[in-house]
Amino acid sequence: MPPPSWETLEGLSIGAYRIRACEEGSSGTAGQRYLAFYLEREGIRSDQPILRGLYAEPRSRPIPGWLDGFFRNPISFQGERVELNESDLRAFFQAVGRLIPPGGWLALAYETFGETQAVHQETDQALRLGIPPILTPLGMCLFYARCAFPIRDWSIAEGWREGPRKLQGFKPREEAHYRRRVEELRKEIQDFLRRTKESTRPEFVRARRRAEQLLAVWASP
Repeated sequence: MPPPSWETLEGLSIGAYRIRACEEGSSGTAGQRYLAFYLEREGIRSDQPILRGLYAEPRSRPIPGWLDGFFRNPISFQGERVELNESDLRAFFQAVGRLIPPGGWLALAYETFGETQAVHQETDQALRLGIPPILTPLGMCLFYARCAFPIRDWSIAEGWREGPRKLQGFKPREEAHYRRRVEELRKEIQDFLRRTKESTRPEFVRARRRAEQLLAVWASP
């Protein structure tokens, strides 16, 4: 069964919010369009989209569907800054992840070209420290979307068309692939925990919390 159309996210409830999805134009390439996802709260739409990017519909070849985007958190409503909690982030990216078919990918930029947020800065710094990509703030968003198997760090873009530095996460094509990648990630995370267990550096402390969260999820039946 193909993934749902991006229009199905319109009006979807995310905690106290609703998603407002809109198309901002075509890239000129068949099946590719620019999308923006806003949040609405008490009838007021966010001042800027929480996620904006170029979307290739699942019929595209050779990649079966992808979204190359820029994510914001916090966002603002009439100038008031609001930061989504972990539960709302999980729900939002679970919804976005439904648009990506098996074998497709979701990318989130951590280089901003003028707009700097902690979620981007912390991801960048964590990667520089050798923290596994899935344990960064944006890496966890990819995990919520089930697009983290594996995650590729585009720290050096290969030519001008790739845009800003980003994390690119793939959705596994089949359950066996997913389980194999989980085992590989489990070992990588356990190695990270052993390597940094004595460190009090804030980036390592936050990454260890995410690691424990992931290991608990994978340990549950």
